[in-house]
Amino acid sequence: MLNSDAGGNEHPLTTEFVAWYSANVHPVVTVQPIIADMWKTPGWAEAHGHGDGNAPLDFPTLMEFRKRPPSRKVQFCTEILKLVPQKRWMNQQFGPSGPFAGDEYCRYTGVRRDESMSRRDAKYVFWDDHFDCFTYAPLVDWPKDWCFDYVKRHGEQVNALYTMGFTRVGCAPCINSGKEDITNWAMRFPEMIDKVRGWEKRTGLTFFMPVGRDGKSNAIDEVVRWAKTARGGRQDQFPIMHERQSCESKYGLCE
Repeated sequence: MLNSDAGGNEHPLTTEFVAWYSANVHPVVTVQPIIADMWKTPGWAEAHGHGDGNAPLDFPTLMEFRKRPPSRKVQFCTEILKLVPQKRWMNQQFGPSGPFAGDEYCRYTGVRRDESMSRRDAKYVFWDDHFDCFTYAPLVDWPKDWCFDYVKRHGEQVNALYTMGFTRVGCAPCINSGKEDITNWAMRFPEMIDKVRGWEKRTGLTFFMPVGRDGKSNAIDEVVRWAKTARGGRQDQFPIMHERQSCESKYGLCE
């Protein structure tokens, strides 16, 4: 099983869960994004004065190179921080000098159709041009609660963030986070907001794509203020922010 370090944007609880899963359920190989993952041509980074191509690539450095943050429509964070490092690892394993040279391989993914509109037509099996293999999605028809039920029946743990009401736990926060998740990060783990604020100061860019809302920037503190409002984002509406309970799972994970 492969896991990509998402440029240092995970919450420690997610990292702890991956370690537990690797030790107790199935071994997990974690791959580290590197500077060279941003370009297809080997040696391009060094040749163009970008330093050591094998140096770790973190989220703010990615933003600096691209001169913008990722967005829903241009989600290059997934490609560069996850998919490219995984393909690099697979090439090392199955390439001419790798331990499995010449062997065939396939991939399995947890993609489900009810995750988003963009995945509503996801197939059970398809040829993956990026990984040059067939990819299977055995959970493609499953609703999310079936996934959690399966885990509970087998006595396995879930990422603790799910018990706290989070819907996205891969990154902390994700560039696709909605109001509830952003408010949750700000209330439960303000250090995650501090982290993003530091990245914005370092890069001179906003973490969330600028939207020109009422002439204001989309800097993290403005986004947090917006997330605490009711529909429409007007500050005079009743805020959705409230005191967090110890467990707010939407899937009965604390029973």
